[in-house]
Amino acid sequence: MIIFIRDLECYKNATEEQRNGKLVRPNRGFDLTKISNENLQNEMADFIRHRGTVLTVSSIRSELGNYNQFCKVLKERLPNLTSFKETSLEDLEKGCKEWLFMNGYKYLTERKRRDRDKGSGVAPVVSFARSAYYFYHKEEPGFDFEKDVWIVTEIPFQINYNPVHRVKSISFKRIEQPLIKNEIKRIVLLHLREKALGTVCLEMTAVGNFCEWLAENHPEIKSLLEINRFITEEYLFYLNTEATGRKSYSNIIRHLKSVIITAALVWEAPNLDYVFLNSDIAKEPETVYRSYSDGEIQRLNAAITEDEEQMARALLLHQLLGTRISESLSLKQSAFRVNERGRFVISVYQIKSHKSYDKYLSEDAVLLIKKAIEYTKEHYGEREYIFVNERKPDEPMTYAKIQYRLNSLFREKNLRDDQGNLFRVGTHLWRHTYARKLTELHVDDATIAKLLGQSGTGSLKHYRKMSPETLYSETKEVLDSMNPEIKAIMEEWNGKS
Repeated sequence: MIIFIRDLECYKNATEEQRNGKLVRPNRGFDLTKISNENLQNEMADFIRHRGTVLTVSSIRSELGNYNQFCKVLKERLPNLTSFKETSLEDLEKGCKEWLFMNGYKYLTERKRRDRDKGSGVAPVVSFARSAYYFYHKEEPGFDFEKDVWIVTEIPFQINYNPVHRVKSISFKRIEQPLIKNEIKRIVLLHLREKALGTVCLEMTAVGNFCEWLAENHPEIKSLLEINRFITEEYLFYLNTEATGRKSYSNIIRHLKSVIITAALVWEAPNLDYVFLNSDIAKEPETVYRSYSDGEIQRLNAAITEDEEQMARALLLHQLLGTRISESLSLKQSAFRVNERGRFVISVYQIKSHKSYDKYLSEDAVLLIKKAIEYTKEHYGEREYIFVNERKPDEPMTYAKIQYRLNSLFREKNLRDDQGNLFRVGTHLWRHTYARKLTELHVDDATIAKLLGQSGTGSLKHYRKMSPETLYSETKEVLDSMNPEIKAIMEEWNGKS
């Protein structure tokens, strides 16, 4: 019995371009006769058909090689295996490791990635075995407070999250202290009702760092209620003298303080109100905003427009609108319309502030949006968003995809900035550039704030300082005072010559 690639859902739903890929072989398939046990054959058949629903046609082609290797593992190292349901993950991985070692393969492999120098991971046959195991050992769906990993979609109330930055789960595994873990879970449930998911994830990073430090330096601490000022001062000293990996720990302390204050309220422990002081959080240095030069913009756009067309449209529109990248990627088709004055506008929803505002569109922006909507309808049918996630077209295009494609593009084309450094992903710099251009046109602050979708004008001084014209005018007096001295030196040199 053979399950052919052409019979899998991923092939049936693939575009003509995907089906014509050089590596796609629709008449090749998964030969189940390579597995001697009939029950295991049936389980493998169900697993492969499932993979055909979650992988792309190019990925399922790669899976074929992993399957053939795994069949050799079964024959040579796991001949008595009769069911994935009745084995352990440890036994499966042990069989794979032994087979890899006996045949001269490495368990840990390095693989090239388009967006970075290299990546590492376990051998593909091990990943295949793990996937098959987990397919038959799924946990029952539904929220369980006691679990160390919460699946975001299973949390029993509406969560405020950014749709272009997908977070699948919240892990409590870094918290070794059982009682503290339970306390943190209660706090997280409270914070998820009133804060964005991204903020709660940052708090979990801060809590994880702190609990790991506690486990090593104060194993006697079993509860958040036992924390005192002496302990936090010791932790602050550690962050400022020994901790590595960050230039500043101000945000880490701020998020940890927020969790501790909630603990003080929940358990009516006023002593916790003072374990962190406002003075513990160092004042952040004034932000130095950067923007792209005209030459950098030209090089970037020349490369982007040669890459995937829908991603290119998203990034070009992002530049024309001057929005945040999350706002650009989550634009809805219904938000694009003609207003009562006969002008094309688009309603921009600000995920950060939960407010919307209308933005007039240039002819270029209108053309980009129309082309993007046509592309989405042609490839994915009627959808809510202008730019969609290829694998889940009911969701918007993710920032992770933008990040991956841009990093890959920079490396493959050796794209460098004006200082000769390889470009880094900086989608927010396009927003800075948009704002800088407005200041150079001498647009007033209130108008710029409105075009940027900002409620105030406080940050506009940073955009003005990025303008070469502004920098020149602010330093003109000093430069003019230096000029006579330089002129005298030049005249003296010329006289000597």
